[in-house]
Amino acid sequence: MPIITFISDFGRTDHYVASVEASILKYNPNNNIVNISHQIKKYDLSHAAYVFKNVYKEFPKGSVHIIAVNNSDDKNDIILFQINNQYIITFDSGIISLIDSNVNISVIKLEGNKAPSFPEKLMGEIASKLASGINYTTLGNPINNFRKFSNIEVKITNNEIIGHSIRIDHYGNIITNIKKSDFNKVLSKNSGNFEINLGVEKITIISESYNHVDIADLFAIFNYNDNLEIGMNKGNASELLGIKNHTQIAIKFL
Repeated sequence: MPIITFISDFGRTDHYVASVEASILKYNPNNNIVNISHQIKKYDLSHAAYVFKNVYKEFPKGSVHIIAVNNSDDKNDIILFQINNQYIITFDSGIISLIDSNVNISVIKLEGNKAPSFPEKLMGEIASKLASGINYTTLGNPINNFRKFSNIEVKITNNEIIGHSIRIDHYGNIITNIKKSDFNKVLSKNSGNFEINLGVEKITIISESYNHVDIADLFAIFNYNDNLEIGMNKGNASELLGIKNHTQIAIKFL
C-alpha cells in the first residue's frame, strides 16, 4: 500500500489534522499515513516547500503527498502533479515553482475541488484514491496556466558568489541557496581564501560539523543537501546577525 504523507500549517491544538486523516482512512482504513509536519508557519509557502523538498525523495515511488498550506488567497483550486514518480496534491498557490522550477510539469486541476470551508478534506479523499490505484488522469483536467513564482537565482562571477537565505530553521541556522558545487568551482579558480560576509561578522573557513567551533561561535557548513548553512554553536545565528528569509549572502574569494 503506497504511503500518504501530510504537511500543513494546522498545528496540533485543534481537530483539523485528524479530520483530514479521517477523510484518508474513510476511503480505505488500511492507508499508511506519515505526518511530516503540522508546524509550518501560517500561510508560509516557502517554509512548506523547503520542508517537503528536503524529505520527499526519501519516500518510495508511488507515494502520495498532501501539502495543505495556502497563502490566504480566496482561490481554493486544488491541483495534482507528479515529481520523481510521486504524486503531490496541493493548492494552486505557486508552491509548485518553489518545489521544482521545471516548467514542463504536467498539472491536473481536480474536479469538485470547490469545497468552501475545508477543501483539505477533499485532498485526503483524492490521496486515498490515488493510493488505491485509481488512474490520476481520471481525477480532473490538465491545465497549462498554474501559478508560479520567480526563483531567486544565485549570481556567480570569477571571484564572488551572491546568494540568499531561503530558510531559518528551528535552531536559528540560516540555510542559503548557495550550493557546494558552485562554491568549489569558484574556489578552484582563486587562491583558496574566501570571506562569507555577514554584516559585521565574517566567516573564513568551512566547518566539518555543527560543533566544529567553540560554543557561541559562528560556523559555516555545507549540509546534507549541499546547501551552505550558517549557524552558531548552541546559539541562534539568525537573531545575532539579524538575517531573515531572502537576505542576501555574499562570498568573496580572495
